[in-house]
Amino acid sequence: MKALVGFLVCMLLTVSVYGQTTNGSIQGTVTDSSGATLSRATVTARNLDTGLTNSTVTTDAGLYSLPNLPPGRYSVKVEATGLKKYEREGVTVQTGSTVSLDIEMQLGSVTETITVNADASQLETATSDIGATVERTLIANLPLEVSGTVRNPVQFITLVPGFVGGVGNNPGDNTTDNFKVNGGQEGGTDVLVDGVSISLVSANTQWNKGVSTEAVREFKVLQSNFSPEYGESGDGIVSLTLKSGTNDFHASVYDFLRNNDFDANDWFSNKLGKPRQIYKQNDFGFTVGGPVWLPKIYNGKDKTFFFFSYEGFRNRKGATNFATTVPTAEMYNGDFSNWVNGSNQQIPIFDPTTQTVAANGTVTRNPF
Repeated sequence: MKALVGFLVCMLLTVSVYGQTTNGSIQGTVTDSSGATLSRATVTARNLDTGLTNSTVTTDAGLYSLPNLPPGRYSVKVEATGLKKYEREGVTVQTGSTVSLDIEMQLGSVTETITVNADASQLETATSDIGATVERTLIANLPLEVSGTVRNPVQFITLVPGFVGGVGNNPGDNTTDNFKVNGGQEGGTDVLVDGVSISLVSANTQWNKGVSTEAVREFKVLQSNFSPEYGESGDGIVSLTLKSGTNDFHASVYDFLRNNDFDANDWFSNKLGKPRQIYKQNDFGFTVGGPVWLPKIYNGKDKTFFFFSYEGFRNRKGATNFATTVPTAEMYNGDFSNWVNGSNQQIPIFDPTTQTVAANGTVTRNPF
């Protein structure tokens, strides 16, 4: 019981720390049927997954703004004296986006409601940001390369216009390790997870493999004209938003398997009559999330949520190597008489202390 009480106290004392926000907002103007702006109208946005609400009232100019909304699906309700209630379902707020939603109220009783079942326009008119959002349906359904490393969700940046891969030390390599966005500098893209940078100092080493693809809800690539809150970038911004718990319990289990039983033998091993090398790779894990629920003690529905993700990676790989030479037992004893080339001619070993350089630049050394 003491442990349970301590856990609850820790939860109550927990505070949020924000860097660059990954949340979005809804804003617009409320007018009546004649086009006149309405002041003091109550505007409420409700998250359809968590039940959390955010409310405000319109200004004298009929303007409203609902900032800091976690990405997700929302319903927007507007109430004003002497007018019908207005409700709009299915308003999608994406990472770092601002949804413009202008609302026209109709005369009638406050007990009457006008319901609109349509998503708001996603045309970005409130900010100067130029970018693209990779939504959770794409992250959940598109395949990722799993070869010697865990799946990297930032690989989805290849879907974004303006991405150029394979620069620097790996020409022609269309991966996310060395790339530019919209002509920016190589290695200059900052990667944020829930607003916190995970980029390293040296170029082209941004990718923190601790971010599980299964834990990412969506991410947005800001290509240019982003606001001053995003610093320390000479290129673009990749902003990842992690999943959170909802009013319903959800869980997933996965294992991406690569096994040598499904592979053909490589050419070199076939030539030498050797069997296939071992290659067993597992990228596995699970996620679970939902409302915090303690029987007969606390029900966190519409209030408190949790989300947990675990990912493990195991890789066992054998290899046949023909490019390495090792000393023989005689060489360890100083006997190099059997060190010969492919024509069975002895390979000389030169004394580096006897090196001389002729006037024409010819270098000569005496063999041992």
